[in-house]
Amino acid sequence: KQSFVINLTMLITLVDIKRPMKISAKTDYACKALLELALHWPNTAPLRQNVISKKRNIPMKFLTQILIQLKQLGYVDSTRGSRGGYLLAKPPQQILFSDVLTDMSELPWASQLRKTQKNDVFEIVWKELDVVLLDHMKRINFDILRQRERNVALYAI
Repeated sequence: KQSFVINLTMLITLVDIKRPMKISAKTDYACKALLELALHWPNTAPLRQNVISKKRNIPMKFLTQILIQLKQLGYVDSTRGSRGGYLLAKPPQQILFSDVLTDMSELPWASQLRKTQKNDVFEIVWKELDVVLLDHMKRINFDILRQRERNVALYAI
């Protein structure tokens, strides 16, 4: 039996840019909220929920539930009161993109999206894709995303 090995270059070739991977709105909003809090880091004044909502265009009704979940998962801390809000519970470089996706129930993607038969060659390929994607995302933390966001903002001016 020959083993299929997929590297990142092959993966990029396989991924159809016109049809990006589907991520739930909940996960997308959670990542955006964490990014906004990472941009606020190391400021110790809590960031108000309405500020996060406005800056990241996240509906308040979703943001409330997402921040509760992110707090339960240990990504954010909250402070009550008129000066209350949210802060990251740990430095942005300690928050891995892969962990957030996993905790928000988005991983694995390909191998769980289809029903397969035993010894299906495509099942092996889908699982390999999951491993490659996860490995790549383990190298991305919210400090890197924060730097990328600042670079994007510089080019948008």
